Amino acid sequence: MNWKIAKKAGWVVRDGERFFVVKRNNYNDISLPKWHIDPGENPQQAALREVLEETGLECQIVGDLGTTEYLNFEWIVQVQYFAMRVNEKVTDKLFPDVDEVITWSYDKIERLLSYSTDKKILEKWLKFFRWMK
Repeated sequence: MNWKIAKKAGWVVRDGERFFVVKRNNYNDISLPKWHIDPGENPQQAALREVLEETGLECQIVGDLGTTEYLNFEWIVQVQYFAMRVNEKVTDKLFPDVDEVITWSYDKIERLLSYSTDKKILEKWLKFFRWMK
């Protein structure tokens, strides 16, 4: 089979002790947000744009959490994740695919996540950025 490659940017946003994840009823999941990188964008620009579109949060990148890869139908999906902190809430409007933005502590968010790859990325955040508020 000829696999196509989809490159995406994703993020883990923390504000104090709260982490932000999205609930998507169409996909029946709770996950770390991620989306396609538009032409002309680098992964950092895509992640900042998408976190604003999906959550209404203007954020700042504070670190690189690495890349994950998974198979999705005929696609190999490569997601580069970034650690972010909230600068400010800009809007309450959510991206059409997002039904709810959930904020909670690490322990509760980790249990809610639908995908093991998301849990591993969240663990990386805790390992490398625990000190950051």
